[in-house]
Amino acid sequence: MRPKNGDILAMATSNSYNLNAPSEPNTEELKAKWDSLNSSEKNNALQQMYRNKAVADTYEPGSTFKVFVSAMGLEEGVVTTDKDGDFNCSGLINVSGSKIRCWRYPRSHGSQSLRNALMNSCNPAFIALGQRIGTDNFYKYLEAFGFTQKTGVELIGDTKGIFLKQNKVKT
Repeated sequence: MRPKNGDILAMATSNSYNLNAPSEPNTEELKAKWDSLNSSEKNNALQQMYRNKAVADTYEPGSTFKVFVSAMGLEEGVVTTDKDGDFNCSGLINVSGSKIRCWRYPRSHGSQSLRNALMNSCNPAFIALGQRIGTDNFYKYLEAFGFTQKTGVELIGDTKGIFLKQNKVKT
């Protein structure tokens, strides 16, 4: 993507299918059950084989979103990059009755700065930062970053981000 204007310069997906035999299944699993499928099921399977996953599927942003949460926190002045002990990772954090674990669980990262939390990709630290930012500000930034709108790329399947309604978020 060209950062200055969002132009898509290249895109790739990886499917293993034979363009010389476009109506044949592409995996051993699909080949094994192919003869037992009706024509509608075969058609659906072929459509799944040829779909462009980069634009047809929905993905959670995962740890890449931590950069945006960091930017929100820095802009709002609720965090600095290198304050030692700004966050404490105990290995998990409880949010509205759900335990969100750090990838390192059951071990923890302990005391860390924002820079360390980013390097460690520490979920509990970023949940704590999100709580500092607050729901209203968090949603303000979701909109400002464009996550609540379509991207505007001229590709089939372009949709806006999927988020819980702001009034449903418990802080």
